[in-house]
Amino acid sequence: MERKSKVTQATVNAACEQLQADSKNVTVNAVISITGGSFSTVGAMVKAWKEEQAAHIAPLMQMPESVTNAMHKAAFDIWAAASTLAGESVERIQHETGEAITKAKVELSEYAGEVSRLERELEQANIKALEMQKNLDAAQEKAVKITAENAGYVAQLTEKDHQLISLKADYAKLQGELVEIAKAATKPAPKRTTKTPPKKAAE
Repeated sequence: MERKSKVTQATVNAACEQLQADSKNVTVNAVISITGGSFSTVGAMVKAWKEEQAAHIAPLMQMPESVTNAMHKAAFDIWAAASTLAGESVERIQHETGEAITKAKVELSEYAGEVSRLERELEQANIKALEMQKNLDAAQEKAVKITAENAGYVAQLTEKDHQLISLKADYAKLQGELVEIAKAATKPAPKRTTKTPPKKAAE
């Protein structure tokens, strides 16, 4: 996948000048559509460009020095001409100020939309976090229950082991008794000795 080049101030400046030349509003979204990049990064660069433009335009909007000198030296006609020029400058400034306010409102709307989007994402993240916490609590509760059940099973198995050991001991004892009985049954019976009766004396 080809990696996108990093947005620079120079590329943003060129995009702003292109939009201005095309008589289009210089907004953050409009610049991003040309240069790419994130809203926060490009927004700061567009702001820097506008501040630089304002710094260049400000001297042009001031009253020319020649007109100022003429106002102090000239008669009524020159004063009227200077007043007319000042009126035209005010109108131009008002017009430019109106355009600047309109552009600022557009940018404010863009930023407000971005804030709303981030707030929605944060809300979704909080919902997911609460759901994960709920699942975790349920899992922990189940684990505690299973642990208790396992402890009961272990106790039962221990008791059964003891019973089995006792039964084995009883079986071994019984088996020994059976062996002894079998041995006693297979022994030969002792021979009985018969006594001869004494002979009778001659009569």
